[in-house]
Amino acid sequence: MLNANMLRDDDGTLAVEEISATTYAEFLQRHEGVLHDEVTMLGFKAAIEANAELFRQATVLEVGCGSGCLSLWAAQQGAAKVIAVEPSAVCQVARQLVRHNRLEHVIEVIQGNVQQLQLPPVDIIVSKWMGACLMYTSTLEAVIYARDKWLKPGGRIFPQLANLYMAIAEQPEKQPSMSDYWTRYSGLDLHLAWRIVQQTPVIDCLDATQVITQRQLLRRFDLSTLSLHELSFTVPFRLLSLRQSLAKWFLLYFDFQFPKLKPITTNPNAPPTQWKQTLFHIDAHLPLCIRDSVKGQFQVKRATRHLDFDIDWSFQNKLVHIPMHKQIYRMQGKPNDI
Repeated sequence: MLNANMLRDDDGTLAVEEISATTYAEFLQRHEGVLHDEVTMLGFKAAIEANAELFRQATVLEVGCGSGCLSLWAAQQGAAKVIAVEPSAVCQVARQLVRHNRLEHVIEVIQGNVQQLQLPPVDIIVSKWMGACLMYTSTLEAVIYARDKWLKPGGRIFPQLANLYMAIAEQPEKQPSMSDYWTRYSGLDLHLAWRIVQQTPVIDCLDATQVITQRQLLRRFDLSTLSLHELSFTVPFRLLSLRQSLAKWFLLYFDFQFPKLKPITTNPNAPPTQWKQTLFHIDAHLPLCIRDSVKGQFQVKRATRHLDFDIDWSFQNKLVHIPMHKQIYRMQGKPNDI
């Protein structure tokens, strides 16, 4: 166990229970990057402050509280009761932070899955429920469950609205070819490994200059009505080229919105967030000219531990003809990543 002397009150008494080094390591690994994402975190803070009249004397539930910052801000705006739920042992760190901010009389931190708890009715649900490409997170299901189970009629979800967009991007000219790296690896043929790489979405930050088509809205998420079966969907797309370039990636990004404030976006032309952008490798030579269009169908299928994506697309111009074909991708990670 870590030495808790540094966590003593001014009178020398122990302020909190000891927390294991493993839990602190998990906190740093999973939540330090979240706290460094000031675009998102300060956006939540501004939203809570701008809507202080909703939080005043309200009962608030934070789903997947992590460090508990959203709960702390809700309490500072006069919430009568805040319930902060976190499934991992990181809730111990949140409990410490609540005590050190002297808000334990308002905030109750509970370790557990929302689906397994018994909670009172709440006026507001706050949550960082968004994940990579918006959907890669299990917190989304937890928020939907909490909404159906405990949110009062007329209650609010922060954030409630989000939009998922698609576009196409090019690869920087100076970036080496990844196919050459995998298929000519020290005299070995690693085509199989390259195929796996191609079918795995990449989470990375693009420069806005790499986006070469207009964006298309794929899906609008309204958490006041969104159901679990709607988390898997199929939608057609048509992406119009803005200039001549060689297409390399299908690109997904999203935005989300709070009442009274401008949307927070993961668009490449905006300051980066923890979610960056999600890139899907294009497996064909695709030279675009201005006003060319790539047409197809985008499908996402949600499973317990992963997301499957099917992108069926076709393209034709004076340079190339690519008939309709399917590319498949899978986004997966550790069991608690989704």
